[in-house]
Amino acid sequence: MKRFVALPIMLSAALYAGPLTWDRLVQSAQTDPRFEAAQKRSEATSSPRNTKLWDKMELRYQLDGFSFAKHDFELRMSPKTFGEGSADRERYEANKAYERARFGVERSLLLYDRYERGVRYVMRKKINEINKQLLQVNADRIEVLHLKSGSASFNPEDLMAALEKGATLKADLLSDSTALRDAELKMKIWVPDFDGVDLDSSFLPTMDELAQNLSNGVEVNENFPLVAMARGKRDAEVAQAKQDVSKGRDYISHIGIGYSLQIESRMEKYKTLYADDVYGTGFYGPNKNDGDSTYIKEFKKKTGCTSVAGCNASADLLVPDKDNRKTADKFFVNLAFRLPFFDSGKDGDLKLQVAKLDAEGDYLADVRDINQKVARLTEEVLAMIGQWKVQKEYVQQVNASGFMEQFAINAGSDPLLLLRAKESSLESDMKAVKLEYDIFVRYLELLNYAGILAREGSVNHLREALK
Repeated sequence: MKRFVALPIMLSAALYAGPLTWDRLVQSAQTDPRFEAAQKRSEATSSPRNTKLWDKMELRYQLDGFSFAKHDFELRMSPKTFGEGSADRERYEANKAYERARFGVERSLLLYDRYERGVRYVMRKKINEINKQLLQVNADRIEVLHLKSGSASFNPEDLMAALEKGATLKADLLSDSTALRDAELKMKIWVPDFDGVDLDSSFLPTMDELAQNLSNGVEVNENFPLVAMARGKRDAEVAQAKQDVSKGRDYISHIGIGYSLQIESRMEKYKTLYADDVYGTGFYGPNKNDGDSTYIKEFKKKTGCTSVAGCNASADLLVPDKDNRKTADKFFVNLAFRLPFFDSGKDGDLKLQVAKLDAEGDYLADVRDINQKVARLTEEVLAMIGQWKVQKEYVQQVNASGFMEQFAINAGSDPLLLLRAKESSLESDMKAVKLEYDIFVRYLELLNYAGILAREGSVNHLREALK
């Protein structure tokens, strides 16, 4: 019973998998972990930025004496330095542009890997087909040489050369199968659920289309992600230098507002008292509840006086205190200014100027490097297309019916010459395919530098490029 249940599931899974097409291969870049990480990083840097009103804020507390009677609370703010706000905004915008360009570069690299692997698979498949035909031609040559082994024109070295070539072609076929299998395994990492490979050469642009697109050259502009990255890096470095210089403009160190709290039940102070202050009707006189007050005892102890009469002595006694301040006087303001009169601002201006020149120099060097690489790749592609056309014209000439008929007449009855002509055509075709692969490798590098692969919404970057 389980077999009947499992069979529909297996069939549906196989139906869902389907062959690997160019569309599935290209779309797999959007599910790549590196793509998701770069996208999250770009979105994080593009989120709205909170406005920073001050450099730092702190709540300060001061205990005035261990009697815990007086407490000072202060809210202190360090304002932003002059020019720091604009430098912060410039750096934020520069980092935002840099991360956006970096995301484009990352996406371009992911698509480059997929296009390069797909092109390699298609080209290697073509090479494999030509190697099979060359092996068949060589097998026919060996058969003819065996038949001619008894004739006077037979040369055993020709047979030995044919046998050696056959071994080489078999090794090439084995290398082709290994390369195709490795390419499939690599693509299975990106698209793990495909069943078979359906990548055809019709998806690729023709050599004539490439030559037409590149005939006017490729102009490097600021839309290139690599150029945008270099520009963002330059702007970020300049903004960083402005931030560093602005930190030296902290003319107002801090601004604080506080409140001074006094707890009367814990407040005491030393006061000089005389005999009339503690005896009789004095303010610190006898306490009706406990007889002699504490102040009388202390006064007697320090002065020896027992009454007002004849006592001219005094004593410093610890007595209660009161917070008799107005409410407004309980608040205080704390300001700190830095005196810049003896500071030299020229050092900061010089550092900023040097930082701008260094950043601009690095940016121009990056742009120059990109220009040189784009120009070199364009020149190499166009030169290789010219070589490819020469090989293809020869193949078309050899494969033409009139040419082969004329060659057969001139060759007479010797089949080895006809086999050599067919082999020459296949070898030229092989050279053309290898040139085609080299052309596409450089063309993909060119698209990567130009940022064409970073375009979103394109179905076929290879055909839509540079238009």
